[in-house]
Amino acid sequence: MPIYAPTLPPAPDLHLGQPPALVLMRFDFSRLWRQKIGRFFGFAFLMMLLWKVARIYVDHLLHTNQAFKPMQDFAKTILTQGADFQADLLNPASYLLWFLVALVGGGLVARDTLYRVRPLMYAHPVAPKDYLLAKLGFASLLPFVILLPFALLPWLMSLLLAGAHGPVWVTAPLRLLPAMAISSLLMGSLAVGASSLAATPRAGIGWVLGLVLGLGTLASMLHGLTGTPSAQALNPIVLAETWPQLLVGVQRPLLPWLPTILGTALHISLWTFLAARRTRPSEAVI
Repeated sequence: MPIYAPTLPPAPDLHLGQPPALVLMRFDFSRLWRQKIGRFFGFAFLMMLLWKVARIYVDHLLHTNQAFKPMQDFAKTILTQGADFQADLLNPASYLLWFLVALVGGGLVARDTLYRVRPLMYAHPVAPKDYLLAKLGFASLLPFVILLPFALLPWLMSLLLAGAHGPVWVTAPLRLLPAMAISSLLMGSLAVGASSLAATPRAGIGWVLGLVLGLGTLASMLHGLTGTPSAQALNPIVLAETWPQLLVGVQRPLLPWLPTILGTALHISLWTFLAARRTRPSEAVI
């Protein structure tokens, strides 16, 4: 039987248990659940979702009930059913969702920096890539889960009421889900990158909001000075709103394809690189 030093525990079996990244993500979700931060945001997003579902039901009544037939022409001017309506299903990807991402994601890395727990994590079977993957996964999965009902519930409501002739396209989820994934990854990478630059959770929230609003202001200034709409590719809010428009085929999206792809790739790679550099073992010093 081997004899270990009093301060040296036996080496753990890395083949047992869940992957470290999943364990860290589950811990972050548990902490978010205990904080009960979702009451206000949950109520706000629920009201938005109910409005969208009610709008589909009203549209169905206007087309099926003869009593509402005189109102059909008026309703067509306010209840559009084309590509604009499909992209509008994800309009919570705006300031409210960005504020929630900042409030939750601003402390993901900064909290560990403040309490100096990363050296303890890296001393156990948690590699820096596992730590980074867990933080990115949590920060990206949160907005994706919030946006998921906005893409699926109106689609189901439309299918149940009018089948393939409803206001929501049958293929709408195939277009909206990739847009949600890209926008959520953009939000998560920016939140984790900004949080890695901060020393406290409150400072992390300020970093995220400052970067989002500051980049939006910078993009607007460049747009006004140069007259080039592609300068808005620096604005992460515009990028998150453009992806649904591009994938559903809106005639006049906020940005064309090339600036949107380049701007999104720049943001994701930049903030992921900063987060990876700021969470290296050499940075996790006591």
